[in-house]
Amino acid sequence: MNSKIFPKSFFELDNSDPSVFHPTPQSKGPWDPTTLHGRVISGLAAYEVERFHIPESDKANLQLSRLTVDMFRPAPMSALTVKSEVVRSGRRIKVIEVKIEADVPNRGQVEIARSSAVLLRRSKNPPGDIWTPPEWEISPPSETLPYPSENDPQSNSIWHSVSPDGSPKEKKLALKRLWIRETHNLVSGVMPSQLVKVAQVADFANPGANSGINGLNYINADVCLYLHRDPVGMWMGTDSFYHGSDSGVSVGTITLYDKEGRFGTSTVCALGQER
Repeated sequence: MNSKIFPKSFFELDNSDPSVFHPTPQSKGPWDPTTLHGRVISGLAAYEVERFHIPESDKANLQLSRLTVDMFRPAPMSALTVKSEVVRSGRRIKVIEVKIEADVPNRGQVEIARSSAVLLRRSKNPPGDIWTPPEWEISPPSETLPYPSENDPQSNSIWHSVSPDGSPKEKKLALKRLWIRETHNLVSGVMPSQLVKVAQVADFANPGANSGINGLNYINADVCLYLHRDPVGMWMGTDSFYHGSDSGVSVGTITLYDKEGRFGTSTVCALGQER
């Protein structure tokens, strides 16, 4: 199966207000246990766009081609309110703006992130060959590979990762390549879609491109996901191909793959911040 409902989730949907999401302990980030992980914020943005702006009747015609999530401040471990609006609706393009607010003690509702989604209408490629990078000659793990057991160090991870050589991860300072699949629902009881899953994997551009021999000491201020098609299958491959930094500011990019090949990229800008 490409998707499944997992026993653990990052959010519970509010019983009385469908725009409010309550984070679970699973959603905490790596920098501070009182703040949320960036991947759940990008996942919420994709969830909002798909839930309200890609009707089932148009899913075969619309491609979410770009999802940019600007993270203004660390998201606190408190209720999030997610709202969206259409800012452009044309014959071949649709643009959605998503705002995510948090209930901050002593400050009330504060906007912690804003997202812009560009949806393009599918048609056919123009004739003629165009240069593209070489295909990834790395096969994904089996779709039936068992999930980590309770005794496995990865059992408490918010994703299941496997390096191309079959080990849990690559520790050396080198080009970082991983296969990643989800272990949690974004919203409790809701099967995570392919778009929600890849929006969460997109946040891996920060550790994928910006971590080094001392671990990850850059905190990303955004995620910018580009897709020319939707991913297929549960495993998504990440291949870091760009990192540049100067004066505490970095940019990192990963290529995204699935069992059929390359399907997009994710880029982040980040600030130096030691843990």
